[in-house]
Amino acid sequence: MGTNGPDSVASAPGSGTTVAGGTIATTVTTAASGTIGHLNPAIGLNITQFSVIHALMAGLYDGVFPAEQVLAKGDFGIGCGEALNGELVFVDGLIYRCTSDGRVSLVDETERVPFAEVVDFVPTLSVRLGDDGPLDREAFESRVSSLMPSANLFYAIRLEAEFDRMLVREPIRQHHPFKPLIEAMKTQAESELGETSGSLIGFWAPGIYQGISVAGFHFHYLDDARAVGGHSLDYTIASGTLTMQAMSSLTLRLPHTPEFGAADFEGIDNDMAIRRVESASAH
Repeated sequence: MGTNGPDSVASAPGSGTTVAGGTIATTVTTAASGTIGHLNPAIGLNITQFSVIHALMAGLYDGVFPAEQVLAKGDFGIGCGEALNGELVFVDGLIYRCTSDGRVSLVDETERVPFAEVVDFVPTLSVRLGDDGPLDREAFESRVSSLMPSANLFYAIRLEAEFDRMLVREPIRQHHPFKPLIEAMKTQAESELGETSGSLIGFWAPGIYQGISVAGFHFHYLDDARAVGGHSLDYTIASGTLTMQAMSSLTLRLPHTPEFGAADFEGIDNDMAIRRVESASAH
């Protein structure tokens, strides 16, 4: 597994935009502006996802997949803990759990997780941010979107930055019988971190994958001290370095459990519910 940091960017094979023979790619090499690299989909690299967002929305929070198996498929990504016991951040080959008591701990590889999406992170694009002043969440997402050659590809995204503020949330550990996620998150813990330095880790997924994954942007945060973090709800970036990787394939592993086999995913207003769960403060 790779442990490519924000300064490790694969070289670009040229410049321009190509839409031919099934290829959609943008290549840029403009060091003077702080943007170096390309977003050609990485051949042979793909996102591996364990379970689906539908399952979490339906309240299937039991750990199914050994963390060791998840890490074997990627050193970078996000997920959630057994029984919603924390938000998970996969970074540099380790798994960190951010819990509602404000703590961060390492996840043992023998533990089981109900949901995760991971990739071997080999960034091909690096962009310096903050030269023109702070960016709020909307401005940052707009900047990232402007770099994408297509909204129909997957992107792994890492931002190493100084933040003027960061609002994170962590779920409250659940107990059987589990409530649907939209009900469980009404009591989520939220922390306003203020000035902080750390890593924003996550993905962009195309809109057609809503319910399988989270369509659009989905980020978790972990500070440099590995002391605080969680699902990112809002933030303001002072300065930092954005690295990205494009992918055109997804491997999906579904739970082999009676609960998943019997679950009814058709009765959930998934799009609206997922948007509320993923981006809204409980307050």
